[in-house]
Amino acid sequence: MTITMADRSGAGPALPARALLPLLVALACAPASAELKFIPGVTLTETWTDNVNLAEPALARREWITDLAPSFALVENNRRLQLNASYQFHVYNYSDKTAPNIYDNNRQLQANLKARVVDELLFLDAAAMRGQQAISAFAPQVEGAPYSSFNRTEVSTWRVSPYLAHRLGGGTDLMLRYTRDSVQTNQQGYGNTHADSVTASASSRPGVRLGWNLRYDRQHLVDKLAGDSVSTNEMAGLSYRVQPSLAVRAAIGHDNYDYHALGGRSGGGNWNIGFDWTPSPRTSLSASTGHRYYGQSHALNALHRSRHTVWSFNYDEAVTTTRSQFLLPATIDTADLLDRLFMPNIPDPVARRQAVEAYLRATGLPASLAENVNYLSNRYMLQKQFQASAGFNGAHSMLLLSLFDTRRTALSLQQTDSQLLGSHLSNLNDDVRMKGAAANFNYSLSSRSQASVSLTSSRSNSLSTGLKQDNRALRVGLSRRFQRKLYGSVEARHAKGTAIGGGRTYTENAVSASLSLTL
Repeated sequence: MTITMADRSGAGPALPARALLPLLVALACAPASAELKFIPGVTLTETWTDNVNLAEPALARREWITDLAPSFALVENNRRLQLNASYQFHVYNYSDKTAPNIYDNNRQLQANLKARVVDELLFLDAAAMRGQQAISAFAPQVEGAPYSSFNRTEVSTWRVSPYLAHRLGGGTDLMLRYTRDSVQTNQQGYGNTHADSVTASASSRPGVRLGWNLRYDRQHLVDKLAGDSVSTNEMAGLSYRVQPSLAVRAAIGHDNYDYHALGGRSGGGNWNIGFDWTPSPRTSLSASTGHRYYGQSHALNALHRSRHTVWSFNYDEAVTTTRSQFLLPATIDTADLLDRLFMPNIPDPVARRQAVEAYLRATGLPASLAENVNYLSNRYMLQKQFQASAGFNGAHSMLLLSLFDTRRTALSLQQTDSQLLGSHLSNLNDDVRMKGAAANFNYSLSSRSQASVSLTSSRSNSLSTGLKQDNRALRVGLSRRFQRKLYGSVEARHAKGTAIGGGRTYTENAVSASLSLTL
């Protein structure tokens, strides 16, 4: 396994200027009365750690780290435009500047945009992301240490997707979508890519007794390492509403992927049957079973919420790639979970979104809960993933629980990953299983102060080589809002896991304190 040290500058791949075009178009389409909010800020964090590189005890190095991070956010929400973008630039200073695998600076960007360009006809979706991602599932993984470049690389993605959507007089919904996207890293051996995709669909309107749907997807992918490839998917389906709360459905289709398959097949026919059951606005259950070219296929999605709890269970199988997961990650989104948890007490969606954002800012919860490692690979893989989450909202406290169980089986040949893994571990990612769980507890000490405890645990297991990677972390923190725009927090962290190469362990103890000012 080859894990290289990243560029200390954290420069990484740059987002091209054309990635900002959707923002300019959407702003031009926004109504004159729209008020785009520009929110600058700055965060200062001091951290002491006894193992800055998460190395085995003999190689551990202590470090004081100063992190100065100016930032800004762009927010807009009206009938025509929904925009949420944030950018942060980190500059680090170290007590020992000779320590390996650390950044001098790096950047983080997250932007999402939805625009209604022409009413009932032309729409635009766009997104951009820049941040740190794990290179391998078989090396230490600890969140909350953005200064460390060990087992990390900078990833930049962007996606632009204009589409036409219209409902005909007879109740038929038509949609034609074009998507241009890109994924780039500065990691040697991982192919930078861009793709052009077209999706066309037609369906009956929701709620009819006998429904139907047609869908066609085509993607042309350009990979700097693997070259060009084309994939297509076709699907036709019928549904029948047995009663207002229950519908049964069936579908047939065909998949065709352009890769060199281990078993010789990269496409074939598919079918599935299933049902959708919604006994109440608070409970829903969808399930299906069928067959695709790689074998049996199953799916499950269950959701239940009460006044103070939310429960969610999801199982899905998909042919996917690392780049696909970067563009549309399949994670347990913290904001979505909180949104459902706040719904009984805050029915207005705008007010609820503001409450979720304020809660995330006050508690410092991560953007996503327990999730698998989206390690770098140029191979197509079959991903089977189970996720579960639960939220409990008390008078002064909140508890969030989550777990995942993911298995990734490679479908394409090992050769495309030879530069990433080297010849001695070429089969490391042939068959990988990842399990993990997380618990986050927050208690409101007062209207201005919060106490928090979080525990995470994960294991990655290469079933083809026997190599295992364990990571566990415990965090205890306090946060306080001193003024309307001034926040402070302190956190103690203890982490433990398998050091690089397996057979040895690492431990880390760290303490950090930060001040955040919104201008």
